[in-house]
Amino acid sequence: MSVIQVENTLHDFAVKKMGSAIVLKGEWGTGKTYLWNSIIKKHRSNFGRANYSYVSLFGVNSLADLKRSIFENTVPSAKANEVTSKDSVIENLKKLDFSDAFGGLRRAFSFGKEAKIPFVGSFGGLIDSIQYSLVTDTIICIDDFERRGNSLSARDVLGLVSNLIESKDCSVILVLNDGSLDKNDEFFTYSEKVFDYEVLYSPTAKDSVSLIFDANNPLFKMIGDNCEFLKINNIRLLKKIELFANLLSEKLKGSQALVIEQACKVLPLAVLAIYGERNSKVNLDFVITHGTSNRLRLPDPNATKEDLEATRIDAEKTSYLQEYGFIRCGEFELAVINLVKKGYADEDLIKKIVEEIEREIRHNNDIAILREAWKIYNSSFLDNEAEVLLAFDRAIKAGLDKFSLEDLDSVAFLYFGLGKEKEIQPIIDKYFTDIYPAYGVKDEGDIFQWPSNSYVRQSLEKYFEGLVFKGSFSELMQAALANPSNSYEIIKGLAEKDEVEFYDYFSKLNDHAFTYHARLLLKLGNTSFPNQADSLIYRDIFIKTFKSLKDLSEATALNKLRMVKFVSYEQLYLRDMKKIEKEAEEAAEAEAASKLE
Repeated sequence: MSVIQVENTLHDFAVKKMGSAIVLKGEWGTGKTYLWNSIIKKHRSNFGRANYSYVSLFGVNSLADLKRSIFENTVPSAKANEVTSKDSVIENLKKLDFSDAFGGLRRAFSFGKEAKIPFVGSFGGLIDSIQYSLVTDTIICIDDFERRGNSLSARDVLGLVSNLIESKDCSVILVLNDGSLDKNDEFFTYSEKVFDYEVLYSPTAKDSVSLIFDANNPLFKMIGDNCEFLKINNIRLLKKIELFANLLSEKLKGSQALVIEQACKVLPLAVLAIYGERNSKVNLDFVITHGTSNRLRLPDPNATKEDLEATRIDAEKTSYLQEYGFIRCGEFELAVINLVKKGYADEDLIKKIVEEIEREIRHNNDIAILREAWKIYNSSFLDNEAEVLLAFDRAIKAGLDKFSLEDLDSVAFLYFGLGKEKEIQPIIDKYFTDIYPAYGVKDEGDIFQWPSNSYVRQSLEKYFEGLVFKGSFSELMQAALANPSNSYEIIKGLAEKDEVEFYDYFSKLNDHAFTYHARLLLKLGNTSFPNQADSLIYRDIFIKTFKSLKDLSEATALNKLRMVKFVSYEQLYLRDMKKIEKEAEEAAEAEAASKLE
């Protein structure tokens, strides 16, 4: 059934009373309730029944609760789909044939302690019976059937549906998630006897997208087209995409077309991977690492069947993303993904994304010649190496100072691949000597994606190795106190100081913040890194600090008492000292073994 056919069928049910009880079924999240509500909004003034009631079975545990809910949520058809209000409750109370609603409340309480009014509680079977007896000539929508309470059986629900259509002159539409019920559920035993027919709602991605996104809005049209490619027909996911698109739309005004296109590519992909993973061909980790060297799998003659299968699956996912037009996940794309991961509007995050967008705009302008060079490279399989290299030489001369680390890495890939290492290596050296320091990158942790080219990667490592804060121990500590996040260059500067300098500093320090000074360095002992060199630097500072305090504590009884506040670090210190001893033994054994060879 097409969407138009489904809409027409629901219209005929609601307006022309074609069918007393029907089932609207489809996959979870495809917008069954959303579609039914759109029918209500368009046609409620022409409904074939005088009244309308919407009931969710979510958490409903008894037939009495269900009956009461139908009564409480009944409104005139002209007000169908409006939120039940105090006024509508009072209108329903008036139907109980009391002199007025509040008199009704007084009489209601006279029935006994168990008596309860709508939205206050049940007052026993008597009032429940009166309420239910007043339900007539009503279109009743029953939703969330599969989420009903454990004490409410399918037989009870369908029995009530049967009573409503046969004795109460009502029409009932049951909204059901297809495949949500066990094959042995009672529903399938009794449904054919109760419902006239089932309406299967199975919209295409295009159908669902058209319900959410305005094709006349260029931004939403672009996002909608991408949603169609990704085959997103889940209304909940599309609504999330719409939410984040609205957050970004104002910020994207005036941006370059390429930047807008990038945002529109990554947004639906991120929402699908995060919130609809079971329907996504790629998970979030794969999206984030797509286009990086970490994803490259070189042929391995010793690969197992499992390895080959993993390679095949990765290749399919890569091809899928490339076909979609998602080439790689850069910092801008990651900023959009982070917005989606937060799940709500975060002003700081929005600001970061805007900054990323503006940086991307400036960068694209700055490297326009480089982009043209890549166009020549990617446009053919012609034997035009000279033309390609000439284009890249021009790009380097015109805008090397505007290259990002990623730009440099990609250009190095080309030159090394063509055997032009001697031509590109001096350019890489110049980049890290004269250009990269101006970017202000001080910490290895700030690198989103490390270069894949070995020479660029080694040059970057040397750059960080050269970042050492010069000065006395006291000057380094003042810099560290001013920057508690412990800038990497300060850490490296402290690591170059010997044990004597550590001891002298703490032996002469007379400051009310003495404890803070010490803990600032001691906490480095609890810091771990995947990079072994960094771990050793932090460990070295911790050991020198603790040893200095330990030596000072042994000088006087007073200092021994003062050391109590740092004793929690002693176990870590002893563990690290054992590691150092073991490393020294292993190094000695390795050296002895090498001499024997």
